[in-house]
Amino acid sequence: MRIIVLNLTIDIGNTQTKLGFFDGLELLSTQKFSSTETIPWQSILDTHKITHSILSQVGNTQSDLETLYSNTQCVEVHHQLQLPFTSDYDPFTNLGIDRVVGLAAAAHLFSRENVMIIDAGTCITYDLMTAKAHHLGGVISPGLMMRYQAMHRFTHQLPDLEIQAPSSFPPTNTDEAMHHGVISSVVAEIEAFISRFETSIPTFRIILTGGDAGFLSKRVKNGILADENFLAIGLNLLLETNKS
Repeated sequence: MRIIVLNLTIDIGNTQTKLGFFDGLELLSTQKFSSTETIPWQSILDTHKITHSILSQVGNTQSDLETLYSNTQCVEVHHQLQLPFTSDYDPFTNLGIDRVVGLAAAAHLFSRENVMIIDAGTCITYDLMTAKAHHLGGVISPGLMMRYQAMHRFTHQLPDLEIQAPSSFPPTNTDEAMHHGVISSVVAEIEAFISRFETSIPTFRIILTGGDAGFLSKRVKNGILADENFLAIGLNLLLETNKS
């Protein structure tokens, strides 16, 4: 019987940490932890036969990452890794690590295709890459929860709401008015940026990823491939490419 030796991908975002367990290129399972949770790294490593790991950090650094470095061959994502794409971003080191991972995933999975990657997380990022794996640039805007929180925190009376699909239009109460203001505006923004990017490249595959991908994919009219595990797949591909 073949012994399964796992790769572990660690994506530390602003609100949560996502783990992916891979057997080669196959994603076996995922785990998520909120940014306030203590992650039981030693227990995770003891439970699985993990020899290699890769770490992407855009949020706060976890204090006990030394466990990973001590028990696995750990690669940390940075701009000097061997990457499968080139970029016009200036300076390239200012391109967010999460965007680097998304572009790497697209370059591996959809080689010879023009691709637009929309990552809907704490912020929403839009990146366009040519069929020659050249990144032309992208856009950053506030994510769904950030828009809700901004209205609540910077006013005296607007409530603190969770993400919810709006119902009747026009809205006749404050909660519905806010839901429409956030959800409808983000959907319109996504569709508008797709149209705007089409002036640079007429045809491209659209990938929607990030924590809000599933919610938004049901509301955007354009044909979109929604994959919440896209960045985990990208991290694993980078790990396979950059293993020592």
